[in-house]
Amino acid sequence: MDEKLQIAALILAAGEARRFGEPKQLLPWGETTILGQVIGTVSRCLPAANIHLVLGAHYERITSRLARELRPLTVIRNRQWADGMFSSICAGLESLRRRPAVDGILLLLGDMPFITAATLRQFIDRAPAALAAGVPLIAAENGRPAHPYLVWRLHIGEILSLTGESGIRPFIGKHFPAAEKIPVSAVAGRRDIDTWDAYYRWRPAGSQRS
Repeated sequence: MDEKLQIAALILAAGEARRFGEPKQLLPWGETTILGQVIGTVSRCLPAANIHLVLGAHYERITSRLARELRPLTVIRNRQWADGMFSSICAGLESLRRRPAVDGILLLLGDMPFITAATLRQFIDRAPAALAAGVPLIAAENGRPAHPYLVWRLHIGEILSLTGESGIRPFIGKHFPAAEKIPVSAVAGRRDIDTWDAYYRWRPAGSQRS
C-alpha cells in the first residue's frame, strides 16, 4: 500500500444483542471474545491508531472488560445506537470526517469473527488502484455484495445523506457494479453470530464461558 494513503478501520459493535440478553461482543471466542477476535484480526493489518470502534449498548461493560484491548484504539460512543446499525455508521463517519489525514474507511462488523487478515490485506493492497478510479472496494460472495467494504472520503457525504431507513444498502447497490471487488467466502463475508445456536455451533474449541 502507498505509505501516504491512510486507511482507517471502523468496527461497528454498538448493538444491544437483544436475543442474547447480554453483550454478545463479550462472549468467549477461543482465547479472546467475539469482538476481541475482530479487533485482533484488524490489528494485524493496520496500526492501532488507525482502528476506530463504535460502541453503544453495553458501553460500560464492554469498555471495562476489554480495557486492555481498547486502550490503543479510538472508541466512538453512539448514543443513538437504538436507531440501528446505520446510526453507528453515521457516528463513525462523522468522527472520521473530522480527521483530514484519513483517506479511506474500512467498515467491518464486530460480530463477524470469521474475516481473515489475508482478506483485509487484499483490501489494503488494492486500495490505491480503487482510489485512483474513485470507486469503493466491496467484498463479493457469489457475485453479491458481502462484508466488509472500504469507502473513500469522497463518499462520506453521499452516505450521510441517506435516510437510514434502508441503511447503507442503497449506496452499496449503486456502487457495487463498478466497485473493486474482493472475493470472500460465505463464511467470512456473511456469517455473523446472531443467535445462541450460531454461537454454540461455530465457536472455536476452548471457548468456555466463565
